[in-house]
Amino acid sequence: MKAFLASVIFAVVLAAGAAFVLNDNFQTSVSSAFATEGARVDQPGTNLISY
Repeated sequence: MKAFLASVIFAVVLAAGAAFVLNDNFQTSVSSAFATEGARVDQPGTNLISY
């Protein structure tokens, strides 16, 4: 029973740590992620390309 409880606590701590790291470090908006001349992202919130 102790091993099961320890593994559940470890899984919860690992999931919380992964969520914290992924939300804070790896999540960027599309307008800042594709901020080069080749990407056609002008205004965040609109995804239509005008030629």
